[in-house]
Amino acid sequence: MSSGLRRLAAATAGAVVIGLTLGSTAPAYAQLDGIDTSSLGLDEVEMIGSVVGSVGVGSLLGSIGPLGSSNFPLDGAGSQQELKTPPRPRQDRITETKFVGITKTVGEYEYWLVESGEMQREVIVEVLPSRVTDQGPAPVLYMLDGVDSPEGNSGYRRSVKIDEILRGENVHMVAPTGAYSAYWSDWESEDPVLGYNKWETFLTEELPGIVESQLAERGTPSNGNSAVGGVSMGGQAAMHLAATHPDLYQGVMSISGYYSTMDELGYQSVRGAVEGRGGTLENMWGPRGSDRWKDHDTISHVQGLEGTAVYFSAGNPKVGPADIEEYGDDYLKMTLGLLLEAGVRSGTEELQRALEREGIDHLADYADTGFHNWHTFVPNIKPGWDYIKQALY
Repeated sequence: MSSGLRRLAAATAGAVVIGLTLGSTAPAYAQLDGIDTSSLGLDEVEMIGSVVGSVGVGSLLGSIGPLGSSNFPLDGAGSQQELKTPPRPRQDRITETKFVGITKTVGEYEYWLVESGEMQREVIVEVLPSRVTDQGPAPVLYMLDGVDSPEGNSGYRRSVKIDEILRGENVHMVAPTGAYSAYWSDWESEDPVLGYNKWETFLTEELPGIVESQLAERGTPSNGNSAVGGVSMGGQAAMHLAATHPDLYQGVMSISGYYSTMDELGYQSVRGAVEGRGGTLENMWGPRGSDRWKDHDTISHVQGLEGTAVYFSAGNPKVGPADIEEYGDDYLKMTLGLLLEAGVRSGTEELQRALEREGIDHLADYADTGFHNWHTFVPNIKPGWDYIKQALY
């Protein structure tokens, strides 16, 4: 790489770091406007990554307070993003939980319309029933989507193609949809933008009974065991649910999740996901540091994972060819992906240390490259399933 390009890449990375640290991406965008990003290749991006990485996520966060800002963007694009589809509204007529019907099928996927009495709203649930007919009843694998959680078209169908991964496996996959930036959690208050969220209650008290009864009615019953998994926001929520409801889940798989809500990076990542989609953070778990925030800090109560098959994975803040393919010439978004996965990597290592201190069995996978994107997530779905399925039969 030429010295000119090296200086250019370093200047770009420096602008991004300054922009993030100040809580504004404007300086970074201004710097990028003068760069023909399509001319940059893997070497140049590695230079950007090395400069950003030399600052360190912890150092970056530590510099925020002295600069007079308590927050910086972690929403994946550096600015607020509008929801593509608003959450389904509450309806006074919905007072009980029930299965309404199958609204459509797409290949092997079924889309169930469920009414949640707790949330007083309709929920679209994506279901991939087991196609194996000669191995007896199958367990249920609940998969939770990431921050955007589009309704009726989960990332597991769209990006993972989980029907291909699970083909030949005797398991029912169930993916609720439409939990936009909600952390699959019960919120303290209804949010004007993100809606009325009681997802933990829905997942643990309402949905399992519907799934069990509907599978039994069609002659493909569950064997009574279940696991929960997810990517990013969904992975963080899955680990919380497994640790909090050990009687409900025999296995958990989390891909690129973050497991502390009490440290600075954990708080900032949650804040970015909620406020980055227009939500009000205190509507979720109340003031920062409250008991609700502590309850969702899985690292502080990993004991709940004792006896559960636990799998989790993380990428690496080192660019690979898949990252170039993912981001194209959007180098600001690429750098934010780098920062997010750098934080994920650190949090994943912290979770592993906590589990080791408690003597809890687990499998942690670490990639050599890969920022916070589906190219990093997808390769770990099959290994995660292969590890946790041992506990489900």
